[in-house]
Amino acid sequence: MHKTILLITHEQTSATDTGIVGRILREAEHTVITHAMFRKGADGALKVDVNFPPLEGIDAVIAFGSFSHIYGITEDWLRSEIDYVAEIHSRGIPYMGICFGAQLLAEGLGGRTVPSARIEVGLITFDAGFSCPISSGPWFSWHSDKVELPDGVEILAKTAIAPQVFRQGRSIGLQFHPEVNLELLREWVRIGGSELDGVLNHGQLLKDWADNEDQVHQNTRVILDWFLVGADAPTPVG
Repeated sequence: MHKTILLITHEQTSATDTGIVGRILREAEHTVITHAMFRKGADGALKVDVNFPPLEGIDAVIAFGSFSHIYGITEDWLRSEIDYVAEIHSRGIPYMGICFGAQLLAEGLGGRTVPSARIEVGLITFDAGFSCPISSGPWFSWHSDKVELPDGVEILAKTAIAPQVFRQGRSIGLQFHPEVNLELLREWVRIGGSELDGVLNHGQLLKDWADNEDQVHQNTRVILDWFLVGADAPTPVG
């Protein structure tokens, strides 16, 4: 069944922030609406857009990552977006938060985001619980944060560094990046590659990705099927 899906992005890059996820949704002929949190105004300055689309008629929402850390943001727009995500959750609209998007969900549920013990970057696999319906990997990760979740939120998968998949009601948080494709990864390395210095060689990162891209994208299709089809099952909203 075709759906109307809202995608929320947080970065201005030359690559499409929604990556393979956006492409898969459009190939499936879903109606895709994109809300960019940051846009360049006529004067070239970056402006925040908190005029979120009305939720009436929206069947699902996916919020993507950011180079920013939630705990380092003091501007009012963050509270506005957390409240918007909380409203999505309270209405029972299926929501999938990716990395920063997952942290928005955690905050909206009453949890918090803190620095992780170390950066988690590159291809990962994770420990998946018996109720986790998706592959344990490979997946692509690039973050140095972790969520601390309140009681009642189900953690479906985790690594030694951070929860990777969590769920409450029809809302799902993913700490990793199922949207990555080669174009997007190259852009991230160009913009934020200094964060990897002394941690992971850029060339090795790209080679590892090339060796695993097809499998990761297959895993991404599975996770989208779970989110869009499995989320139709009636589950209580916490």
